[in-house]
Amino acid sequence: MKTKNVGIPIELLIDLLKKLNDDAKEEIFEKVFIEEDTIPLTKEEKIAIKEAESELKAGETTKWPFGK
Repeated sequence: MKTKNVGIPIELLIDLLKKLNDDAKEEIFEKVFIEEDTIPLTKEEKIAIKEAESELKAGETTKWPFGK
């Protein structure tokens, strides 16, 4: 995949994101940050998931402000 660099002041980007509705923010988040991975989890990843699930059940997590 070819990479392109663009220069934009961070303040403009933040202002743009603030003006979007929650559905648009969620779509951007999914397209930018979520990658599909079909490789089996490593032992360390399985442990990290179990720890995260325990934290969630114990109420030790921060609720994401939008999403499903």
